[in-house]
Formats: sequence, C-alpha cells, structure tokens
Amino acid sequence: MNRSNFLHILPSDLNNETLSDMSELQKATDEFIRVISDPLSSNEEVNASLQPCFRALPDSGEEDINMFMKRTFSQVNLPNIERASLATTICGYLVEREFPGDAIINDLIGLYDRLLDKSHSFFKILLSHASKINDTGEERDEAVNKIYSELISDQELVDNETYNAIISLDKFYACAISLFSVNKENFCKAKERLRQKVTLVAGYSQGCYWIDRLFTVLFDEPIVVIDIDNNIGFEGKINGVVDNYQLQHLLMNIPLLNDGGSAISEEDFEVVNGEGEQSSERTMESKWNMYNLSLCSNPDWVKLINNRENPSLSANFRQYWIWSEGAPVDIPTYNGRRVILLGLPPYSRSTRVQRTFKNLKANIEVEKELTKEEIDNWLCNVLIGE
Repeated sequence: MNRSNFLHILPSDLNNETLSDMSELQKATDEFIRVISDPLSSNEEVNASLQPCFRALPDSGEEDINMFMKRTFSQVNLPNIERASLATTICGYLVEREFPGDAIINDLIGLYDRLLDKSHSFFKILLSHASKINDTGEERDEAVNKIYSELISDQELVDNETYNAIISLDKFYACAISLFSVNKENFCKAKERLRQKVTLVAGYSQGCYWIDRLFTVLFDEPIVVIDIDNNIGFEGKINGVVDNYQLQHLLMNIPLLNDGGSAISEEDFEVVNGEGEQSSERTMESKWNMYNLSLCSNPDWVKLINNRENPSLSANFRQYWIWSEGAPVDIPTYNGRRVILLGLPPYSRSTRVQRTFKNLKANIEVEKELTKEEIDNWLCNVLIGE
C-alpha cells in the first residue's frame, strides 16, 4: 500500500543534524496542537506549525517522542475529520521512519474497535441488502455502491456519530497499517482484537479491506518446499509474506534452490524482504510454476518433471497451481505444513518489483534440508494426514 497520497504536506525527510532539546519539542508541540485544533486555522498554518516539531524530533529522547505521538494522536477526536485524519497520518509517517509508536498502539486499536462497533449497524444492514443482489462483477459493484450511497444518506438510520465512524474507517487506515505492520507484536495484538470485526466489513470499506489483507499474513508458519525437477527441498518457516509473488521472489534467494547462489539481485531482494524501497520500476521474471501437494494425487503429475519440451503441459494441472495473486494462507496444509512444489513455468511471467506494505518485513527460514527419502515420502503422499 502506497501512502504517498496522504503525505503531500509532510517533508520528504527529517533533518537528523538539527539539535534540539525537550523544551524545544515541548514548545513546538504546544503550538502545533493549538493550531491544528483551531477551526479557524488554515492548512498552511497547520503545516507551518508542524515543521518545528519535525526539526526537533530526530534528536529528542524516546519520552519526548512518545509525548509528541500521544498528543498528536489525541487529535483524532477533532470534529474536523480531515484534521483528525492528518493527525493519524503524521503518526503513521513517523513510524514508517522508525520512530517508536508504542505510545499510541493501544489507543489506535481501541479507536478502531470503537469505530467498528459504532458503524456495525450500518454495515449489518448493507450486508443484508447486498446478500440479495444476484448480479456479479461490475454490475454487482454498482448495485452495492448505490445501496451504500442511499443508506449512508439516510439521516434516520445514520446519525452524525455513526457517519463519522464509517468515514473514519477509511480516513485513518493508513496509520493503522503503519503501526500494525511495523512488528509482529503490534500485528498480533491488533489482529486478536480486530480481525473478526474487520473481516465482516472488508468488502465494503477500503480501509478495512487493507487491514483485513494485512491480517491474513502468517508468522512462524511451517512450510515444506520441494523442487520436483531437481529433487531437492527443505523444511522451514515463512514470516510476513503478503502474496505468492513475494513468496516466489523470496524463494529465488534461497541458495539451496538456486545452485548455491541467488536468482534475484540484491537490490530487488531488499524491495521484496522489506529492507529497501517499497516499489521500483523494475520487473522480475518468475523462475517456477508453483503447485500444492494435491498435484501428487494425479497419476500423471510425473510427466511435469523436467518437461522442457512441452512446458505448456502444466496447464492440464491448473487446478493444483498456487496462483501468484493468492496468499500463503490459501496454500493447503499437510501434517501441519504448507507444501509448495516448484516446477518449470509453462510460460514467461514477469511482475513489477514491489511489496504491498512498506513496514512489513518478510523472510523465509530454512530449518532443515530434506533427504531424498523424505522428499519421496512427501511426493508419494505417505505423510499426508490432513
């Protein structure tokens, strides 16, 4: 998710060479809070009052930074929802630049919990109407949008507080993504409290869609990966992988699967694993076609092994493909592990080098190289128990 649209009034970077002390940050924060909460102040005045805070932050202590974060985040209660949204955007922006967000994570989770509760009746009615729509595709989307517009305009159904809650779910989500994705602890805390409520409305709220997608990410998830052409593989774990494009690109950096080296450049790998820029203009060609282990239930699957003469044969096994647009959570588990089989691609596939969430780090841990016997057991379904 790209946040650039939210940051048009923020500086491109913070000046790490500016010396400051607590009194400077305190004074700057006091002035910023005064201006942003003043309904008569202009956006230009708000931006001007924010700049001294940014200049003071880099050399401030954690206690002072926490003070700024808490006071800024408290502006979510402003009646001007655009100003409230700006306050959350500032906090998310700072977290993305490695400033601590611990001081506001519980407040943010609590805020979303309240917004979801307050908007629940609206989405419940919307879901009821949407379930009766027989159209599909774009026609269904148009019908849902029409119902949404009619319901949210019904002042008897949607009072001002409920309206603000519905709108805020979309206004504040960039900050939520930043804080929920910055580390596993924040992720798990937010997911445990919000997942069920977010999933319910994810199809009808842009903000909840992205948060719900984040919550599908797996951590410490056991996997087995087997290259069926070279008869090699490993047991391991995946962390922070959003989609199967990213999964394949991370696998392309595993030496065991790539002749002892890497099939991806260091620059591209840093984009994929979360250490580098979020996106680039470069493209990358996929190395493999990925299958789930159900492939081995088809007696003809062995025809795929080292099938360089007719790689398009893979299309006959399409029902077993692990689609790049999908996510690791969609890959079936066997004996507690998600199993990924790698074979020759049926055709050339290229995709842009990028990742979905800026803060989210991703990796694959190789715990154990499989023996030939263990590979045979997996491919012969000997170990399948789920």
